[in-house]
Amino acid sequence: MRQFLNVGCVILLVLGVGCAQKKYQRLSPEAYYEAAQKAQKDDKCYDAELLFRNMLSDFPGSHLTDDAQFGLGKSFQCQKDYLTAIFEYERLLNEYPVSPFAAEARFQIGECYYQDARGIHHDQEETQKAIREFARFIEDYPESDLMPDAQNRIRELRNQLASKEVMIAQNYIKWKYYTSAKLYAEGVLKQFPETDAALEARFVIAQVNYKIGVLDEALNELTLLSGQDLSPRLKKKVIDEIEKVKKTLAKLRAEK
Repeated sequence: MRQFLNVGCVILLVLGVGCAQKKYQRLSPEAYYEAAQKAQKDDKCYDAELLFRNMLSDFPGSHLTDDAQFGLGKSFQCQKDYLTAIFEYERLLNEYPVSPFAAEARFQIGECYYQDARGIHHDQEETQKAIREFARFIEDYPESDLMPDAQNRIRELRNQLASKEVMIAQNYIKWKYYTSAKLYAEGVLKQFPETDAALEARFVIAQVNYKIGVLDEALNELTLLSGQDLSPRLKKKVIDEIEKVKKTLAKLRAEK
């Protein structure tokens, strides 16, 4: 009896696999592509992946091969499997360098690193890779409609790198390592002068000057900073710091 049950299980398993394979089989590359596109539109990322894979396997010489290769990258990206998505996009660029999808594939490599990037409390390796890939995209495809998106991504990512440096500088202030805090803040002004975080770095420098008793420089920097287009949060911090510096200066002058 047990042998019959085992045989029955095997038959059901084979039938199940056969049905599953049939689900992702089509009679033409066009039918594959249409079904895969619909799966992606419906956020059925895994279904799209299998359809594109089978399409590439069953019709390797099709006129839709590069379309399928690009779609395969998008399917993995949809599943947040960014490393595999990058591999598939790079494969498209290597095997079909003149494909109409080449520019977007290069952009999506940067986008994968962007989507995989972590916050400022973590390592910024993916952030740096994303910047490099978007810069490469801009260099390779300067006429692409995606150029503004790539430029915006680079600005955002550079601001994230700068924000991490500012966070480190702020921590050094808490730990009373004022020289180190100032060095990090000055590094932000040198490397990332165009970022919003550069304004935060200037505030850190003013704070350091106040902490070490260079009050006139602190007040001058804060006054200049208050005239900039600041976020409401930073604006309040600057105004509060100005009042604090002024009170300290007034007290010192009264003691003389």
